[in-house]
Amino acid sequence: METPVDREEVARILSAGLILLAIFSLALYYALVTPQQPSGAIRLIIRKPSELPLGVEGKLTVEAVDKEGLVDPSRNDLVRISLDKSGYAKLGFSDRTGTIRSGTLMMRLEAGQIQVEFVDSQMERVHVSVEWIEGMSPLESYVIELYSGYRVS
Repeated sequence: METPVDREEVARILSAGLILLAIFSLALYYALVTPQQPSGAIRLIIRKPSELPLGVEGKLTVEAVDKEGLVDPSRNDLVRISLDKSGYAKLGFSDRTGTIRSGTLMMRLEAGQIQVEFVDSQMERVHVSVEWIEGMSPLESYVIELYSGYRVS
């Protein structure tokens, strides 16, 4: 004995399947095509020159970067840039009032970055660190090792 096929039931099942397929397809399309908002900065980094000759000022750039390594220009945080205490190196900052030289500087980022001068009179290895002090949200600290008087790239 054959069971009669209810055409209305088959049509309802097919319609429900097509609707679910359409919803899934739209959700997948939205996830793949819609651009994601970039997340803000999560860490501080220090960019260094390829060479730091003795007695010559080099520029170090401190940047607030996102997870892709892009500078976040909305950051104007206060940061502390420090050298380890054991060396002869100094950090510097110049403006219209003069130059400040010290082993530690507190500076405010401008559009997510700031440049500081680095000078050393001795051939040595120096640790430079940057840490977040205040601003929109905490940023991960960063430490680099510089070799003054050597090629450091």
